Amino acid sequence: MRFLWLLVGCLAVAGWVHAELRVWVDEAGITHLSNRAEAGVGFTPTKAVLGDLWEGPLDAAGRSVGSGNGRERERSQRLLRAAVADLQRGETLRAAEVLESILRDRPADAEAHWYLALLERQRGRYESAGRHLEAFLASAGDDMAGWRASARQRLAQLADERRLADAKLLAEGSEWQSGSSEHFVIRFDQQLAAASPDYGDRVTRYLEEAWRAVDQRIGARSGERMEVLLYGRAAYDRAHADRFSFRTVGFYDGRVHVVSAAHPAGELRALLFHEYAHAVFRQRTGGDQPYWFNEGLAELVERASRRQPRLSRSERSQLDRRIDAGNWIPLSRLAPSFSNLDDDEARIAYLEATAAVSWIEDHSRPEQRAALLARLGEGVRDDAALRETLGRDTAFIDAAVREWIRSEFPPQLGGPPAASR
Repeated sequence: MRFLWLLVGCLAVAGWVHAELRVWVDEAGITHLSNRAEAGVGFTPTKAVLGDLWEGPLDAAGRSVGSGNGRERERSQRLLRAAVADLQRGETLRAAEVLESILRDRPADAEAHWYLALLERQRGRYESAGRHLEAFLASAGDDMAGWRASARQRLAQLADERRLADAKLLAEGSEWQSGSSEHFVIRFDQQLAAASPDYGDRVTRYLEEAWRAVDQRIGARSGERMEVLLYGRAAYDRAHADRFSFRTVGFYDGRVHVVSAAHPAGELRALLFHEYAHAVFRQRTGGDQPYWFNEGLAELVERASRRQPRLSRSERSQLDRRIDAGNWIPLSRLAPSFSNLDDDEARIAYLEATAAVSWIEDHSRPEQRAALLARLGEGVRDDAALRETLGRDTAFIDAAVREWIRSEFPPQLGGPPAASR
């Protein structure tokens, strides 16, 4: 399952967990805003890149088209480059802070409004996203004609998203459309189809990509065609709000259930990768435990779909601080479920699970991980299955992950002594 506030923290789209805001990092990951020459004075994304970014990570950078005096332009362009780099890594909270700092100095900066519209839309803040798009249209010059046309299209799409998120506008009984592919049977709310005529084809493509990705990553696949149900936000809340102790955007109970935007893009693709990984885990093991392995595996599949790192430096730093404070949640406690955790604990649990499975990936082969799922499915207890297939039990992995995190953040010389670990 995933949190609705996925993109309020570091993802991810939809990852999606909170990370502390840090100021600038250099090439070694210490500071994000560098004065290095290769940081690219004179950078502002090109029109094509901005369009790509709305869909997901971008792979290229463009040239400057900004206005204002030279020093202001230089600073704005450097900040924009840092924000775009953060978006590529899923550091969305940090990117948002940088973009907002640009607007404090340059309220009519069109590019900053564009990126914030992207982030607000992915957070489900459609009114705010619309305001940033309107500000973009008011600020963008004639040299941004392509962007202006896209912004108008996005504004129209946001009206569809608001309609799907407003429970008052939903009929009591949702109508469904159906479709199928080689590995999936899909059902989706009629209102999703009405907003996006190619909705079914796009979702089918995402699902088949997820099938191939999970097969390659963990050496396991669904043994039969899987049913997937897609809802607008309000319809999902009406059907499943009481199922979990924290708000989610998807789960698997024999069928995959996910929240979808009216105009799906990279965030839905990532969510389907995540939930399909859960589904394969359940089919292979007959359950969800150990839950930390299940969730960590799904997180890594999703992050790979976004071309993001397994864990960002700020996420690893957050875990290091938890270790220092004695607030690390033992993996053994996370094995049965995450459902008894409050939101803050759940955010940390997802990070810990992602770190643990990252460590396992570095110390095992896909066929070993597939064998682990098979042994769990045969009823072998967690630790016995881990020792048999990976040569380590839960306690060993827990200690090894903490030591790995600690090794990246040695105590500062002359600083206060670290808390007991």
